[in-house]
Amino acid sequence: AFGLAATQERAPSLVDLDTTKTGSIKIHKLVKDNTNGTAAGNGLEDTTATGTALAGATFTVEKLTAVDLTTQAGWEKLAGYNGNVDTAKADGGVEKKGEETTGADGLATFDNLPLGAYVVTETVTPAGYVGSKPFIITVPMTHPTDLNKWVYDVHAYPKNSKANIDKTVKDDTTPAIGSEISYTLKSDVPAAEALDYYDVVDQYDKRVELPEAGVTLKIVDGKTGEVALVKDTDYELKAADGTDGKTKFWTAEFTAAGRQKLVENRKDDNTKVQMDLAGTVKDKVESDGLFKNKAILLPNAPSNGWTPNSGTVPPPDYPNSEVVSKFGKVKITKVSSVEDTKKLAGAEFQVYKCTPQTKPTKNFESVDAALDTKLSPAGKDTYVTDANGEVTIDGLRNNDWANNAAVAEADRGWYCLVETKAPEGFELQPRPIAFQVLESNSTADNQYTLETTVKDVPKRGGFDLPLTGAAGVGVLIGAGALLVGGSGAIALANKRRKEQADA
Repeated sequence: AFGLAATQERAPSLVDLDTTKTGSIKIHKLVKDNTNGTAAGNGLEDTTATGTALAGATFTVEKLTAVDLTTQAGWEKLAGYNGNVDTAKADGGVEKKGEETTGADGLATFDNLPLGAYVVTETVTPAGYVGSKPFIITVPMTHPTDLNKWVYDVHAYPKNSKANIDKTVKDDTTPAIGSEISYTLKSDVPAAEALDYYDVVDQYDKRVELPEAGVTLKIVDGKTGEVALVKDTDYELKAADGTDGKTKFWTAEFTAAGRQKLVENRKDDNTKVQMDLAGTVKDKVESDGLFKNKAILLPNAPSNGWTPNSGTVPPPDYPNSEVVSKFGKVKITKVSSVEDTKKLAGAEFQVYKCTPQTKPTKNFESVDAALDTKLSPAGKDTYVTDANGEVTIDGLRNNDWANNAAVAEADRGWYCLVETKAPEGFELQPRPIAFQVLESNSTADNQYTLETTVKDVPKRGGFDLPLTGAAGVGVLIGAGALLVGGSGAIALANKRRKEQADA
């Protein structure tokens, strides 16, 4: 009987560990969504696991050197860390056993691992995702259901939450350089137990002025609705001048307290961080009529070491959203209607938003129109033609593009040129001249000047009025002097006066 007992298979126990055996850790990297990540992993492969596989996540595996899992004391030591990874690593240190990056299938496999307890750390997280926390896994582990078995090949399913950002602009009330403009950024609050990093970046055209006082942040659609975020408590606002010489930056870098506030207030995927920026378009179009603004979200620290004060753009694979406002210029050339090579200096113009009584059939058409709002592009409200008869109005927003979207033809407004002073010797334009600034007038980069020639008619249409005043008195004096010359002389004087009057 004892012999039979000795040869009979019995349940494996701690002393039955095969110390010569090696094991493996297989990491399955998935994107966190509303249907996964709700149950704890048990170390076995889960063929029912759902979620999009995530490539490009790098993991390191390190063995806890102070833990010997071939002894009961080793298991008790591991349990004494109470799940704290930092405590475990500090007790005796670690030995790196491998580094792998997930492929298209989201898998990273570590083979030929000696028995022991391992710290698994995600060292590189794909841009736009929140990395998983370091965790400890043992090789082997007791089978979760067959409690008399060891599992030497263990599986883990760390998940990463995806975060996006969306940008909008309000420039439909920005008809000209010098007008107000505002931007709104809405970024996701990832589904995560904790956030180690969270930066919201706004890169804007330096021709737009966005003062610090006009930058505000809040949580929207949180557990309690809208929650204010406090500068220097929840986030630090950092400014930078772009190294490209064309842009500037505002970065809201969240503090540990602010990141915790995001986690605690997250209700669902609709919860966002809203960043509002209000200012003015202050500088001229010059050679580029596209005023761009780009929002970038960094829910994890960039691997290239980017910092908010660097004046450079974060890596391009981070979630981003860009809007553009389009402005153009209008160049007026003033000439004589009877001699179009004659350039007229000193003509003065003003520009208005206007409403033509009937739709113009072409750009720069003289029409009857209601003048709605006088504009002062770049602070200038009157434009005077120079010695070449030229003047440029810089800049006016495109009529066919507003709030980062095309405007239907029926909804496009009009601008009107109004001549407020004619050149010496010429008549004023009798009616406003209606026009639109359209993308079809421009190159791909909106780099253009919309040109028109305005012809002024000479005074009185080129006709002289009858002579009056001093000229008539002179004739009479001459006639009086001729009285001594008899009736013939008086008749001659009358004839001359009539000729002059008819001239």
